[in-house]
Order: sequence, then structure tokens, then C-alpha cells
Amino acid sequence: MNLILRMHINILISILLCFSVTTISANTNYDSYVLGFGSCITEKRDQPIWSAIEKEDINEFFFMGDNVYGDSEDGLLQEMKASYEKQRVLFPEWLFKKKLNAIWDDHDYGKNDGGAEYPLKKEAQKLFLEFWNVKKDDPRHNRDGIYFSEKLKIGDLNVNLIGLDTRYHRSPLDQTDKPYYPTQDKSKTILGVEQWEWLENELLKENDLLIIASSIQVLATNHVFEKWHNFPHERERLLKLLENISSPVIILSGDRHKAGLYRSKNIIEMTSSSMNKPISRPFRFIWDLLFKETDDLLNGEMYYGENYGVLTIGVNQNLMLELKGIDGELILQHTIKKGALKAPSS
Repeated sequence: MNLILRMHINILISILLCFSVTTISANTNYDSYVLGFGSCITEKRDQPIWSAIEKEDINEFFFMGDNVYGDSEDGLLQEMKASYEKQRVLFPEWLFKKKLNAIWDDHDYGKNDGGAEYPLKKEAQKLFLEFWNVKKDDPRHNRDGIYFSEKLKIGDLNVNLIGLDTRYHRSPLDQTDKPYYPTQDKSKTILGVEQWEWLENELLKENDLLIIASSIQVLATNHVFEKWHNFPHERERLLKLLENISSPVIILSGDRHKAGLYRSKNIIEMTSSSMNKPISRPFRFIWDLLFKETDDLLNGEMYYGENYGVLTIGVNQNLMLELKGIDGELILQHTIKKGALKAPSS
């Protein structure tokens, strides 16, 4: 009996160790770094896209929200728990050997298009942190929301990776359902007071490259779905902060179930969505007919197929930001020349 008990304990420990997430202030040094990222991956469908991602030889994968579809109205969050359990089985074994990071969006927050009004957000946060195995001494266990930062040293480059929480503190939208339009109420917020103060302090820190993950789009303005522009004063506040940063700024976003590249001054935003839940072809036609995006900041066309992103940071080479399709085919690419990444002199 004792032998059987020890065997079960060893198996449990092995599982927990496999499912580990490196979180805040990881100061590991790297010669180069490959960050994979994506969003909107439902546990209710197959996930063939992982075969292509495995070939990228990533150091880290960043889940940018809607990492499960577990919207729950009951106080026990049974739907959410079941979704996490199924997702854990569907994720490939090799993925758990990589560093994993995550933020949430509405469907792993617990309510479609939900914000601060969601009554089960504390319980949902606890489930989120448990699923991603966030260490017990991590500040996210003692704060309202799942926002965090991670420091990376890549050669001589100091990189700051920030994950925002666009749900926990977000004020109600002016409309109860789509289409959503910008509010004129400047008392409304996306991040909330504490997260804004935290973010402003993070942005004061010197770095050679700033990467910000936001579950919803920051730069996009010309569509009627969720976006920072539904709170124009909040978007303006964020962009002013980012435009004053001397280093390049990369924003990674999801949510849209389509992908694209946006540019504004020193800011590049790549939206990668969805990994396995793309918009069906009939709806694509309807959306383009009724909601064709002609955003001035959008570079090229939106991409509707399954997709993921890859950010490659090399010390002696250009930084490469790529959007790829389900089989690893290149869809979009943006390069930041190595001269723009200026490491501080010692």
C-alpha cells in the first residue's frame, strides 16, 4: 500500500512539474529568444496548429486570452473548471516543457464581453492562476487582476514584457451588445486606478524593447467590436505614454478571430487570432460587406484563417515579427532593424 501511495505521489508531482509557468521578473540570460503567441483557442475543437508551432523551436508561448471558452454564470464555475480540465489534456506534451505565460480575455474571464461587473471574477482569477501554475509568491495572488511584468536579458538587450488585464476593472460598455461605440464618459476605465499606477511605474524603467500584451486591440479604431477605442480617453492615455518611450514598442493582441498588423509612430501592433476558431466563410463575407475595416493604421488586409505569431529577438540580427498560418506558412512580416535596439552602454 505504501509503495502504491508513493507511486501516485510521484506521478502527481511529475504532472505538476510539467505544467509550470515562469512568471514575474525572470532574469535568465539568453543569446536569442523566440516568443510564440496566439489567442482564441477553444477546447471544443481539435488543435492541429500546434504541429506548426512545435517546429518554431520557441522559448516561450504567450496565450493572449480566450485560452478556454468557459463562460460561467453559476457560483461554482463548473463550466470554467470543465473547460480547463479538457484544455489541459488537449495541449501537446511538448508545450509543457516550454515557458508559458498568459493573460485572459472574456471567455476565460467568465462572461462574454464582460468587465468589472462580473460577480465571479475573484473566483475566476483563482482558477486562472491555478491552471497556469502561477507561483504562490507571485503578486498576482494578492492583487485584483492578472496583470504582470517579466524582465528578459537577451545578450546586451533589456526587454520588458508586460501583460495587461483588460477585464477585471473595465467599466461597462455604453451598449449592452454589439455594435459597440466609443463612450464619451471619461470617468470610465479599462485598467482601473491601481493597474494604471502600476503600468506607469513599469514604463519608467529603462529597456531596449518593450512588449505589451493586451487581450483587446489598442491601435484599431474602425470596427464595432471590443477595442481600446471604445474608451477613447483610455486609449489616448496609453498611446501618449508609449509614444514617449525611446525604445521600440510592440503590442500583441487577440480577441478578433482574425489577424492583422497595425503601425503608429514607434508602436507596432500585431493581432493574432484565432488559433482554432476562425470566422466561417459565410460570416467573413457578411462582415466584410457590413463591417469592412479601412483603418488608417492597418497595414494591408486582415487575415481570417487560423494563425499564430512569432517574435524572434536576436542580439546581432534584426528583430522579426511574423504572423503564420495553420501550416506555418508566412502571412505577414515586420522587421525592426538591429540599430533601433540600442542597449545601454556600461
